[in-house]
Amino acid sequence: MWQELAQIIATLISKYQKLQKLGEDKRTALAAVDLKELEKIVLQEEAIIEQINNAEKKRQDVINQLAKQYVKIQPDMAMRGVWEQCTDGQMRDVLRRTHKTLEDVVKKVQAIQENNEIMISAALNVINFKLNQLGGTTVEPSYGQSGQEKISHEKNLDLEV
Repeated sequence: MWQELAQIIATLISKYQKLQKLGEDKRTALAAVDLKELEKIVLQEEAIIEQINNAEKKRQDVINQLAKQYVKIQPDMAMRGVWEQCTDGQMRDVLRRTHKTLEDVVKKVQAIQENNEIMISAALNVINFKLNQLGGTTVEPSYGQSGQEKISHEKNLDLEV
């Protein structure tokens, strides 16, 4: 059972490393405004996230099975508490190292995702600004009755959908 847990954690590490690489590729695609590449990356990310979710379900199943076998293991306890219950010292060390590696790669993926979100937000702001410029939208220097900004629109484009 412990060996299976170690294999699942190794699988999770591998999947998160792939997600990390895709996150870096996404940053490059965002910087280059390569929408086709971005779409391809997003589809790949979705597939890997599905695989991560499946591996996580398997990990939870193994933890639940271990909880039935070992009185001290609870299904909701932290992984550190779980692998400390392993009686085989070598396997416990393997679990400790793989879990530490998993924690590190998950933190890296989260940092990359946060950076990409900032880039996406900035890109959307630029798009909104350009659309407002094209549409002749301006914010008046005074406020409306309910304290909201007054926005005026010029009719620069005659768009009918």
